[in-house]
Amino acid sequence: MSLIPFIGGSAAATPTGVQLLANDFTSQGSGTVYSGVKFDADGGVYERQPSGAWSRVYTWLLSGTNSDFYIVRTISSGTLTTDDGAGPLVLSTDRTYDIQAPRDKDTFVSFEIQNVGTDVLASRRYQFTIVTPL
Repeated sequence: MSLIPFIGGSAAATPTGVQLLANDFTSQGSGTVYSGVKFDADGGVYERQPSGAWSRVYTWLLSGTNSDFYIVRTISSGTLTTDDGAGPLVLSTDRTYDIQAPRDKDTFVSFEIQNVGTDVLASRRYQFTIVTPL
């Protein structure tokens, strides 16, 4: 997993304390396997484990309150199994995006975090991958 910060924002009066880090979400296993991400109302980004459990990987909310920010998602290829929607959706509620499959699968999804004025404060493209062991 590669975590490279991208902190966006300006000196405007609206909150800008968010980040989306570079990350790929890859799971391997047999049976139904999960891969994905959850933007939690607690300010954390959680990775979907192969078993379906969640593991915190970093914090998206650096300052302000979760209700100050919205998420927008765009699918560039593939499909999601769990999709909380394209948005903009307020981040005071958990937002889950994942794939679930018994075999190889890839989905590419871009996310933006915006403020109440729809300014893009952070953006990142993620790859969700499920790999079937040989």
